[in-house]
Amino acid sequence: MNIDERICIIMKKMEDLETEWDKPLKKEIVERYEKENGIVLPEDYKRFITTVAGSGAQPFYGLYRLLGEPKQPKSVDINKKFPLTIKKPFDLFHCEELSDEEFEDTIKKIKVGYVFLCHEGCGMYSVLIVNAEDKDTYGTVWYYDFANDAGLFPLINPATNNTMSFLDWLEYYVDKTLELDDSDYFSYGEIAGVVK
Repeated sequence: MNIDERICIIMKKMEDLETEWDKPLKKEIVERYEKENGIVLPEDYKRFITTVAGSGAQPFYGLYRLLGEPKQPKSVDINKKFPLTIKKPFDLFHCEELSDEEFEDTIKKIKVGYVFLCHEGCGMYSVLIVNAEDKDTYGTVWYYDFANDAGLFPLINPATNNTMSFLDWLEYYVDKTLELDDSDYFSYGEIAGVVK
């Protein structure tokens, strides 16, 4: 199945969630953004934001826009390579041995190479790795939670035990949300982990 067919399937499911989407970004503008930052966006994400929607009211508090409003929530240097790998994420629980200065330095070093996709609430985000040295890490979606002392971890699809691409991430949200009752809630934190 190609990217366009997959997007059609996901968006058909999304109709049951009654969400609103903003217009797509112009392909030329996105390509200029890539060139200016020395990156190539993952193809599934790029196709979605240039053919379906640049942002929207879902997942959770909405898909962030790559360019324009609403702006990306935090400053990240995307033209630098993301230093973590799917086998070596950043676990805040195991940072006790670092001094405050070392900890702050480490945080600065990992604020590179990704864009924010959405905010779940309570300081929990999903981010897409758009610039990485590790080819297996590039194009994966990660769980970003420094507010609750978790860290930065790849999202692992429990059905396949594989990392998630943008479309995997979006489809997981749709499927999971459709199976829950109105009062139920899920977090991507439930499927954040380490690839063995």
